[in-house]
Amino acid sequence: MPQGICPDPLDYCHDQQQATRVSIPAHHWLWIPVLLLGAALRFLDLSSAPLHADEAVGAKITAGRLEGRGYSFDPAHYHGPSLSLIASWSGRLGGEKSFEVLDTLTLRGVAALCGSLIILLPLLLRRWLGEMGALCGALLLATSPLLCFYSRVFIHEPLLALFTAAALACLGWWMTSSSRLAAVCGGLALGLMAATKETFAIVAFSWLIGLLASGTQKSSRQLGIATAFSLVAFLAVLLAAYGNPLSFFSTYAGYATDPGHAKPLLYYWELLIAPKHRPPQWWTEAGVAALALAGAWTAWRNVNPFLRLLAVSAGVQFVVYSAISYKTPWLMMIPWMQVCLLAGVGAATMKHRRVFGLALAGVVVFFQLQQTYAAVFRFPNDSRNPLVYSPTSSDIQRLRNRLHALKKKSPAFQQGRMAVLGNGYWPLPWYLRDTLPTGYFETMPDDLETFAIVIAMPEMAEKSGQHLAATHEAFFQGLRHEVPVTVFVRRDIRAEELVAP
Repeated sequence: MPQGICPDPLDYCHDQQQATRVSIPAHHWLWIPVLLLGAALRFLDLSSAPLHADEAVGAKITAGRLEGRGYSFDPAHYHGPSLSLIASWSGRLGGEKSFEVLDTLTLRGVAALCGSLIILLPLLLRRWLGEMGALCGALLLATSPLLCFYSRVFIHEPLLALFTAAALACLGWWMTSSSRLAAVCGGLALGLMAATKETFAIVAFSWLIGLLASGTQKSSRQLGIATAFSLVAFLAVLLAAYGNPLSFFSTYAGYATDPGHAKPLLYYWELLIAPKHRPPQWWTEAGVAALALAGAWTAWRNVNPFLRLLAVSAGVQFVVYSAISYKTPWLMMIPWMQVCLLAGVGAATMKHRRVFGLALAGVVVFFQLQQTYAAVFRFPNDSRNPLVYSPTSSDIQRLRNRLHALKKKSPAFQQGRMAVLGNGYWPLPWYLRDTLPTGYFETMPDDLETFAIVIAMPEMAEKSGQHLAATHEAFFQGLRHEVPVTVFVRRDIRAEELVAP
């Protein structure tokens, strides 16, 4: 090991030649309740919240694999192939072979499992975090409101975070040993990140900056060998995932972003750090951020290159994501995962104040747990929860229940068709998938009045209402936050609906 490097943050370096080891006993069995707690917060009541629009789109792509239509990468939309591939494996295990029979638990279970496995990352990094720092970091990962909330959503970030955790573990391994196997495994993990989402490049760039700033004493030859082995493994995964790796890189030239996701510079500060009172709940993860600053201080005080890399790369990621106008809460999963690792070290290594640090960590964990319970069980679809983003209205579940009731009761409905008019209608296809044959139209079809049900997006509501005034009865439902839809029910079907059972 190079002189002056203390791989364990519980080692205090006095000079370039020696370190005095301060040993804090850690009971390995404590990892079991920490993992169980994190898994419970991610798996319990997993299907209660309505599906987000992005989840429904992912479900449709997954169904294409299950139904034998395969997968085609679109460099302008929908990110990489790994999420739908793994979800299709989950679907086949459950005997689900089509969009109509896909289950919410099948999809969200993939995200919840990935989010749960992330809790084990500190266990793999104990060499750098220390026994107590690793355990504290795992507890913070297990109870983080942000990480728990978005580990319950079928999107790319939980999978990306898991592959990022694997890459971090390999990076820590390589920094300890310069092993070529560590470099190969790290390249494979980076490839899996790239096969999940193009934002992997931000993470990889931040790690490069962090490695340069870490003070790690690796020779140019060691760095060159590691780069070569990692690159070969990385390209092998890209080849397997995309066929032609160039098709992946084309996404950086043509990815289409929605201007509705543009946010101000300090959006993530307001989301995670700034205290917010939305009765009856206070929201902030400022305590974790404060402990992470203590962890960053430990990184420099103890000449710990891996912790330095974590601190610098997390800062770079926050700066880059804040500078980009496109912002969503789940983009913070990877930076915040690194913050939690630093915070665990900060709690465990407050010199001469370790008892105070651990007590402070206990208070932070308690407040995190209270917020997480509110976020995932009390307000999973409520605007009082700052983590909720463009939520699907609970009205959509009531509409689905109404259509299923009509399917059982109304012969006219059973023989009919549905039409959806306009754009931006997701996640409607998920909720209509097992009702009637449904067409999606940007303009009104000539025979619109023959459809059993017509659902009009806001831009089509007035025109379709005029056209259907004589044949249909109008009802109003919420689709997403501040996005209402008008549901037109044909009058003969409405009459059958009103007949007593």
